[in-house]
Amino acid sequence: IICGHDFRFGRNGEGNPQKLADFCRKEGLGFDCIDRIELEGITVSSTHIRSLLLEGQTAAAVRFLGHGHLLTGKVVDGRKVGRTLGVPTANLQHSEGILLPKNGVYAARALVEGKVYAAVVNIGCRPTFGGENITVEPWLLDYNGDLYGRELQLWLYAYLRPERKFGTTMELKAEILRNADQTRDILRALPEEKW
Repeated sequence: IICGHDFRFGRNGEGNPQKLADFCRKEGLGFDCIDRIELEGITVSSTHIRSLLLEGQTAAAVRFLGHGHLLTGKVVDGRKVGRTLGVPTANLQHSEGILLPKNGVYAARALVEGKVYAAVVNIGCRPTFGGENITVEPWLLDYNGDLYGRELQLWLYAYLRPERKFGTTMELKAEILRNADQTRDILRALPEEKW
């Protein structure tokens, strides 16, 4: 059994790593407790990382995670609006209860069938098109093919901008193309992940 230094369990959180270690020793189970880890004077914790992601501070969250924030899911059918703009996005079916970061546009890497692509990812409700439900829509740059039904992994690295309503679809397309250039620049400066 492995736990963190501040792990609590049981009624009123009265259980702690020492009690768990004692129990494991008595039952002949292996046990390890991970010591406090700090980065930039801040304790690395899932609570802190979640708060960074919810505030749109993706680059800071990546420093604490040691890798991009991962979203996975199957590509499902969508409205196909991106295709008409020349920026074909995929609709990623995300699980309920999974932490989605702050609504907006992100620079990401996408992994499809063992190959990595730069991706511009919109997370939000698509206000230009009157959407109401939160969607995760990546545009895989330089990808040609059909993604429907495939599993996709997205590694988010940087928050580019908030989601907003554009006056015309051409304004939206111009901004997405600018976001694609930003994404390429950001990813070029990052080390390659070990997939």
